[in-house]
Order: sequence, then C-alpha cells, then structure tokens
Amino acid sequence: MKKLTSKQQQILSIIRVYTAKAGESSTVREIDNAFGIKSTNGVSDHLKAIEVKGRLMRLGFTPRGLEVLDNLRIPFGGVVSWMTSQLNLDSIFQFWSLQ
Repeated sequence: MKKLTSKQQQILSIIRVYTAKAGESSTVREIDNAFGIKSTNGVSDHLKAIEVKGRLMRLGFTPRGLEVLDNLRIPFGGVVSWMTSQLNLDSIFQFWSLQ
C-alpha cells in the first residue's frame, strides 16, 4: 500500500473523527472548512489520491459516501452455500486483518 502524505493523513483523520461522532462521514465541504481551503477541488484531488492508494472508498455519488479503509478484514474459513454462492457469515471462524 502506498504511503499517504501528511495532508492526506489529516483528511482521513477528519473523516474518522466525524464518522465516530456523527455516525456518518463528512462531506467535501466540511473537510474544506476544517482545513480552511477555499476550493472543494483541492480536497477532491486529495480524496482521489487517497482512494487510488487504497485507503478510502467512495460509496456512489452521495455527499457523505466516504468510507475509510483502515483495516481490511478477510474472512478465513466458512461455508459457502452452493445454491446462492454466498458466504454464510455465521460459519466464519477467523478473520485476517491486513494493515
């Protein structure tokens, strides 16, 4: 995973803190206000770079559709139903975390 710049780390921190307090991610405008940046384009460029580096996922085109990908958890062991080809979440006995 590529290393983030200090400003990109600060942006992720803002999103994390806002999400923890409000239960939803911050908007680009709210990140702008936190940094004192006058243009949303600057923050959007940082968000795109963070996304390319694999640390952020945008959930569609919603204003609060930012999800920080800190720890990727991969299910290890479990039962996949042959009829639906879906993993039965109750059968997972361990997760691997990638950081």
